[in-house]
Amino acid sequence: MNDSPFDTGVTSPKPRERRWCFLTINEWALVAIVLVILTAMLLSTPAWQRHRHTCAICRLERTDVTSPLRQTTRTFRETSCSRWYAAHVEATHEHLWAANPTSQNVDALGVVRGAGDNEDRPGRVIWRLTPDEQVEIYKHFPQPLEAKRLFVSLTTPTVMRERNDFQILETLHAWSNTGFAGRWEDRQPEK
Repeated sequence: MNDSPFDTGVTSPKPRERRWCFLTINEWALVAIVLVILTAMLLSTPAWQRHRHTCAICRLERTDVTSPLRQTTRTFRETSCSRWYAAHVEATHEHLWAANPTSQNVDALGVVRGAGDNEDRPGRVIWRLTPDEQVEIYKHFPQPLEAKRLFVSLTTPTVMRERNDFQILETLHAWSNTGFAGRWEDRQPEK
């Protein structure tokens, strides 16, 4: 209380707060905590999704990366099979994209934070053949376009529904393991 008989209107000053760049130490601590929480959320949340595809015919690879804003970036990569196919079978063709059964979720730093499998995607077995194995199969057909029809058939729902695609793949591997002895027509799995 003021002991003076006259009220001068002046009050005693508040204790001085420590400030640095217009914020108090407590306000800076709060900002730091919020930034740590936001950074943790950003790093733990999948920011991008990466989906790989291959052409079932020529094995050209395509990678689609979808950002958090749903913008998609596509990159293409040639393989030994795509180069061989263009040189020996067809210079151009309509690609038949077979999605990789696995997709990846990538965070803001590019670290894979999760993956998902979907074995019911068309062309699922084509990923179990390497591009080099596919070239060898093409080379051992009298007409490479017959092999093309075989690889296209691996992506059809009717073949997939009864899991005949896996049976065809096993037969192709067995034929390859014998050094491609005989003709494919003689080794075709029973339908």
